[in-house]
Amino acid sequence: MEIQQQRGVGNSKVVKVQNEEAWELFTNQASNEGRPVIAHFGASWCVTSLSMNYKFEEFAQTHPEALFLYVDVDDVQSVSSKYGVKAMPTFFLIKNKEVVKKLIGANPDELKKLVEASADPLPSETQIVVE
Repeated sequence: MEIQQQRGVGNSKVVKVQNEEAWELFTNQASNEGRPVIAHFGASWCVTSLSMNYKFEEFAQTHPEALFLYVDVDDVQSVSSKYGVKAMPTFFLIKNKEVVKKLIGANPDELKKLVEASADPLPSETQIVVE
């Protein structure tokens, strides 16, 4: 399967999802590796979605521990419908194939909070404290 990176920054860390099979592959692999997924659902015709591409790429560059995916809602309608995407841009933080956080709209500060939350452990995870 060909992994196509989003246009824009020359050395992009954002992976463009081409179809539902690719979405399943990427999210399964991330889950198996214990990596969070940060997904940007957008559209090529949506100016506010396009305006967030640079910021999304910037976060992908500075947070290599997470997998950053871009889904064009027109190209991958099945995944967009499954996640109930009705407005662009919509961002999801996904851990172990479960949505942990959702952000609707072009808000760089809130996106930063979502990305930073990717490092937080899930509430159900056991934490060992050594004193």
